[in-house]
Amino acid sequence: MKITEIEAIEVTVPVHAPLRFAYGVHIAVTRTIVKIHTDTGLVGLGETAATAEQVKRLGAPIIGQSPWDLEVIRNIISNRFYWSREPLVASALEMACIDLMGKSADVPAYRLMGGKVRPSINMAAYCFYLYGADDGRQAEVGTPEEMAEHAATLCDTYGFKTVKLKGGVLPAIEEVRTMEAIRARLGPDIRLRLDPQSAWTVETAIEMAPRLEAVGLEYYEDPVAGQANMATVRSRTTLALSTNMCVTSFAELGPAVQIGAIDVVLTDPWYWGGPTQVKALDLVARTMGVGLSMHSGIELGIGMAVMAHTGVTMVGLTAAVDAHYHHLRDDVIKGPMLLPKDGVLAPPEGPGWGVELDEGKLAKYAEIHRSGIYRNVYVEANATGPDANRPGWFPIIPGW
Repeated sequence: MKITEIEAIEVTVPVHAPLRFAYGVHIAVTRTIVKIHTDTGLVGLGETAATAEQVKRLGAPIIGQSPWDLEVIRNIISNRFYWSREPLVASALEMACIDLMGKSADVPAYRLMGGKVRPSINMAAYCFYLYGADDGRQAEVGTPEEMAEHAATLCDTYGFKTVKLKGGVLPAIEEVRTMEAIRARLGPDIRLRLDPQSAWTVETAIEMAPRLEAVGLEYYEDPVAGQANMATVRSRTTLALSTNMCVTSFAELGPAVQIGAIDVVLTDPWYWGGPTQVKALDLVARTMGVGLSMHSGIELGIGMAVMAHTGVTMVGLTAAVDAHYHHLRDDVIKGPMLLPKDGVLAPPEGPGWGVELDEGKLAKYAEIHRSGIYRNVYVEANATGPDANRPGWFPIIPGW
């Protein structure tokens, strides 16, 4: 089996309501769907945040290679020049190759990656402060009490037993009050996480820590920017510190552990370079005594399937996975969306990732992407700031 063509299609899928975060607002999810065609007629699927142009340009040299030769393909993409290392492209191509391997061998991807060590992955409610939806189906969520009720609704709907709040939006004390309200509403057995996205100063993060300790967090995610600042905060709290910002590669992991910056590293199948690299991180983290979790890559259905297949093969992934996915209005895969039930998600059964594209939906959301309707809203907002509801506002990240 040889690779004959790489196809890349950019799509934009709207979310139920605008999601607020430290750097602006998500009104939709834009991804590039990757299809690798072969001389056998099989087509492998992947997805990424890289552009279609990047995927096709950086992927062109692997045409003619076997999708089974993952290390050869990784070397071709990543090691031609020191400036060509592009994990978002390498990851999508690796995903599509693993999908081809599974389809060729007629086995699920998790079998190719060592088999299930658990039947499913635990999933977390991913809570954002929200602006109200244009269609009126979702009210604004902007106060501690509103967020507590929103979290309770998500837990009731999907069975989540872990709740993560995306912070860095309101004043720090309001976000701490929000965590207190969620704890009071959901009780002592729900695991809680807070992610200020490095928007706080070291002083603020330390000042907020005692009240968050009283709330009880599973971990305190990226309260500040940079490994040195994280180490300072970690030395002043009993909370476990986690990151997907100050450690995003193997080269950054050792120094972070050496200076005591983190307790938990958050991985994903994109920024770390693909499912095989995530599997490698599982072993490395366990060897170094670092906890492991998986955070959202702002995924569609292919990515959600990749996370589930990869996650069930990882010995160290006992924490719940967070994903934007339950905020999407729709998807580009056939059949129902891959939403959690009873707080867990099992990998789709079937060859490869176990999902197929709905070509009609793919065409629909590719046309929406080309129309620029969501992109234009964002660009127009950027004329005065990244949040149209706060003219003149721009994010300030104190540690950068």
